[in-house]
Amino acid sequence: QELGYDFKDLLFQTESGEIAPKVWDIFLYDILQQNDQAASEQFYVACKTNDEGTKQGYHDQYFQYTLDALKQHVYGILQDVERLTAQANSYDIGTHPRVPVIVAHNTLVSQTFTMTAALLEQMG
Repeated sequence: QELGYDFKDLLFQTESGEIAPKVWDIFLYDILQQNDQAASEQFYVACKTNDEGTKQGYHDQYFQYTLDALKQHVYGILQDVERLTAQANSYDIGTHPRVPVIVAHNTLVSQTFTMTAALLEQMG
């Protein structure tokens, strides 16, 4: 929210698993805020002014940290979805008629994030 990005800009592509550039920005900004306040302020300004050169410099410098944070997030989502799908499947459809919709949604999320995980693993 601090960077002023809309949720519509913070996507993982369901067809490919690709991560929107602004997602990378948010993860890097969080890392910088936790570890280097001056750098986080400079990165913030670069995001707000669309200074792609400065942003790319920070992304290059902190790539491995951002990659690790994204992997953690993606694998956490995959674990949550697996657990929640198993829980949903344990419900009686007669009592809980929306279970198939929930499971279908969870399947889409799982497929998307499995592709995302594969892309992240290829990066390092």
